[in-house]
Amino acid sequence: MRDTLLKSDGTKVKKYLENSNEAIALLEEIKSNFNWFDRNIAIGIYDKYIHEYLNKNVITVCVQLNYAKTMIIDEFALAHQLFDVDTNTSMLYVTRPFIQDKPSWAQQDMFILACTDHYQELDRPYNPKMLEFKEYFFVAPTVTLNTMEYDLTDINNDTVFSVLVANNEIVAKRRYTNFIPEDISSFLANWQAVYVLYLKKMKRLDLAKTLFTQLNLQ
Repeated sequence: MRDTLLKSDGTKVKKYLENSNEAIALLEEIKSNFNWFDRNIAIGIYDKYIHEYLNKNVITVCVQLNYAKTMIIDEFALAHQLFDVDTNTSMLYVTRPFIQDKPSWAQQDMFILACTDHYQELDRPYNPKMLEFKEYFFVAPTVTLNTMEYDLTDINNDTVFSVLVANNEIVAKRRYTNFIPEDISSFLANWQAVYVLYLKKMKRLDLAKTLFTQLNLQ
């Protein structure tokens, strides 16, 4: 099955590889609203959905790393463009392994894997609210997830949870499941291996040891 984002209201947002019929239709919709969009850099795309923080219809495109590297120097694992098709605004964001101190909003037993950083892209129109939030991906023991009121239906060892955070407060909760094993654009496809790979490059394998210790406790 395809990689699926599940919002806390039950909405399922599927991800498609760029050559699928679903992806082609979505890419055409983006091109009709953003004439500068280059569909050749797309390697995956999510269904259109109402964004929890922006409260707008958005489409997220996974893009080639080399494209983002022309604008962002620091190391990152993934790159995406987020398109607000209601207001014709967009942003570029990247996902990096999380190596900072745990933020104050995080539960004690929460292990944060990665977070996003957001950028205005090449002076193109954007909504300032796009730069106000970040998405944090994490794993946690079941008791912690229950405390956070996550729906744990049909979760497995490859389920990853996330929160959208703005002004140091959680504004939305998500989970991801049903991964595409061959999809190199997803942090969630064999995410444990991807995570360890980037920690090795960053010389922080100590974090991988902490992660796997925590996973064994769940």
